[in-house]
Amino acid sequence: MSSTLPLARETFLAALTQDTPGPDQPRLAAVLDALINWSVARPAQLEFRPTAAGKGVVSFARVGSKGAFWSAQVTRGVGPRLEIHLPSGEALDDALRTTVMQTLNAHSRSALVEGDRLRIGFGALKNAAAQAAVLALMEQLLEGSVQSVQSATSPS
Repeated sequence: MSSTLPLARETFLAALTQDTPGPDQPRLAAVLDALINWSVARPAQLEFRPTAAGKGVVSFARVGSKGAFWSAQVTRGVGPRLEIHLPSGEALDDALRTTVMQTLNAHSRSALVEGDRLRIGFGALKNAAAQAAVLALMEQLLEGSVQSVQSATSPS
């Protein structure tokens, strides 16, 4: 089990190399690096989760939390995916979940449906606009400022 971020990254990239041979590897590795760099730039909010750094998993948690905020894993035959984890200890706002799903679906070929895990493939995140939108969403989730679909469309 990897106990440091560099080792977890190395393990992830080894799994990526096995699953995704060819010219896409550097672009997919760049997606992982963007996620890591974004997280490391927020040390007061996020911390690396060494206990989650098993076979090819890179994960960050909110500081002081036991659960993941996001994780990335290479799934054989599917490729690398980012999963956003909403807090499980709080009452889950269905509208917030819908907003997160809509953002991920707007940038992904395979649409999430109710009950799916909140995941998006690294292939979609190679696109700069998709990556920026997902990182902006994650920033809003950290700050607790994501507007639900209902409140964003309701008249004031």
